Amino acid sequence: MIASITLSSKGQLVVPASIRKQARISTGDQFSVRYDETSQEIRLKRTKTIDEQADHFTSFIKPGTQPLENASEFYRQRAPRL
Repeated sequence: MIASITLSSKGQLVVPASIRKQARISTGDQFSVRYDETSQEIRLKRTKTIDEQADHFTSFIKPGTQPLENASEFYRQRAPRL
């Protein structure tokens, strides 16, 4: 979906309701913004909340796994010996 929008005097852009609905975005959602000089594109990408990130990463943990207390020691134990 493509829409035409106008930059306000305060530097704000309004995302049309039809795009907000399709993208399932709402008030308070946060985004990272990237500008590509070559293509002259401005891209928005919704950022995940800490809770969403935690849910994502904990989904990889097997039930019964003990909490990680020292990440450096964990990786040292798993690193191949050269």
